[in-house]
Amino acid sequence: MTPGLQPRHFDYVLGPAQDSRLATVAAGAVIQGLELRLRPDAPFQMRGRAVYCQFNDANNATQADLQFLKTRFAGPVGDYRSKEFVAESIQSAYFGQVGNPKPIWPPIDYPASGVIRLDIYNAGLTTIANLTFVFRGVEYYPPGTVQGYKYPPRFASEAIQYQLDLPNIAVVDALQNQIFKVRQDADFVLEAGQASDVTPGAGPGWPLNVYFQLMDFNRFPYSSDLVRWDVLFGCVPSGPLDIGANVYAAGGGAFVPAYGAGPGAPGIFYPRIYIPANHTLMYNMSRDDSVLAGAVAKGYAVNFIGRKVFARG
Repeated sequence: MTPGLQPRHFDYVLGPAQDSRLATVAAGAVIQGLELRLRPDAPFQMRGRAVYCQFNDANNATQADLQFLKTRFAGPVGDYRSKEFVAESIQSAYFGQVGNPKPIWPPIDYPASGVIRLDIYNAGLTTIANLTFVFRGVEYYPPGTVQGYKYPPRFASEAIQYQLDLPNIAVVDALQNQIFKVRQDADFVLEAGQASDVTPGAGPGWPLNVYFQLMDFNRFPYSSDLVRWDVLFGCVPSGPLDIGANVYAAGGGAFVPAYGAGPGAPGIFYPRIYIPANHTLMYNMSRDDSVLAGAVAKGYAVNFIGRKVFARG
């Protein structure tokens, strides 16, 4: 990228909302020519990617349908980065979920209004519902084009965590233009995030199909669409037979389910998101677990991890 440009964290989303063919990918289907057009205002540097599908009762509230998904994607001039289709299951841990997008190194540079081209092959025996890809990276803007706060010339910092509580989210729900506000005593630099269901009780109703979109105070987003929370925040969904079961040894060796257990590692934001004291970070959120039998309203906690920054004279 051209030196002197202002970097900004960004996730591009390619799912059913962008191409309806991804809503239902039949067993044995080959879909070629999926294209994601990038925004015209900034070039994009792809540094990682993830893939997920809808949790549903048909596969016991897991994403088992992904294990036979094969893909290949192209760089900015249609140059495919693999000769053949490659199984996603052998390319990255957890399909890039749980805050672990598959690293891409060296990163791939796409021009403004460029196109990410993707071909997919469902080599399994079951249909994949609502297949979605996330391409994580950095957009680059001329200085001053978008709001970008910087560290003071001289400063001190200390670690801090903010918890965002979201109680009683319905089975099908949507929150728009919600506000998270930084305290007035210091600036805050968002470095990572974790999230979890924090409603006690077992049985059906785990919140799985939950999505977030972060925005700056001008409502300028950090992603092209909502991103499922277990990619964005590293959340481990607490449903049955899913990865990262929230069970820990306690007392004399008995295993007990943990209340509100989050992931072992948070989702990382790069570049970091700088929020001045008394300023806001905005977000959209949605949930649709209507496909899960017995789903109920649940509460969530999102843990914003970062540093307080104090200016020094």
